[in-house]
Amino acid sequence: MIKIERKNNKILIKEFLLKILYQLHKFNLFKRLFLSSKPKVFVSQKFHTKQNVRLVLFSTFNLKGQVTENLRFYLKNLFELGSDIVLVDTSPVSIEKEIESIKPYLKHYIWRENIGYDFGSWKTGLFETENWEEYEQIVFTNDSIYGPLQSLKPIFDKFNQSDYDVWGLTDSYEFGYHVMSYFLVFQNRTPKSKLFKDFWNGLCYYPTRFKKLLILEYEVGGTKYWLDHGFKVGSYVEYKKLNQIIDHKHYMNPTHVYWDTIIKDHGFPFLKRDLIKALISENLTDEVKKILTTNRYYPIDNIDLMT
Repeated sequence: MIKIERKNNKILIKEFLLKILYQLHKFNLFKRLFLSSKPKVFVSQKFHTKQNVRLVLFSTFNLKGQVTENLRFYLKNLFELGSDIVLVDTSPVSIEKEIESIKPYLKHYIWRENIGYDFGSWKTGLFETENWEEYEQIVFTNDSIYGPLQSLKPIFDKFNQSDYDVWGLTDSYEFGYHVMSYFLVFQNRTPKSKLFKDFWNGLCYYPTRFKKLLILEYEVGGTKYWLDHGFKVGSYVEYKKLNQIIDHKHYMNPTHVYWDTIIKDHGFPFLKRDLIKALISENLTDEVKKILTTNRYYPIDNIDLMT
């Protein structure tokens, strides 16, 4: 959504039915019938051994197997922060020359079958990484965002010295409180804990038709899991600092309804790709163009605002 708006009755009924289905899907029979598949790994290519204390597990998909300029820019930024990057690719094709162009930024490249969305890619990347328990910080991210619009270093500097065990860039109250999963960081005692390993060991690979159930189980449910086990969880831009009213009859995704506010007033470093698509469809890209043309860090040409 582009602005704060009320959900229509059709959406509210769908969400109610989804919550019922979510409870039913927890039965073992459902899991055996629909969640027992495991993706095939087609390519697992390692380029170097551990060099940093930060591990980045990056999920990507491109219909043509291309490396976009935005992906290249984001990987370069993460690499320059001091990160060992594992890129997990679920594209229909993997093009060697495309991967070669970003090889300097990667520790490891994995091309796998497209089952399980980002969480499936992150699980694959984690357990394909030797001695991942030795990392002090593990970042989970994907290519659903444009940016960063400025250096990520000040954000990491802020949280590196904090007592947060799990943090992200934004939180939301859609379907329940959660830290949004396009950018999740685990640090301090979390990466070496048995609870962290148990969470990823127990993760199922959800097929495409069950995306909403996956969100409830691992994005919303994941935040609940960490909080229930005593981990300190937080976000860089807190939703309650944008709006004190938590009303589940309205859309509450801050990367959509407050996208311009969080960039201009709170230093949020990304634009969501689905937001850009929505703005284009409504002919509302002028404000994005204004923000990007005054930005000296991120190349505006990395985003096509015309299609």
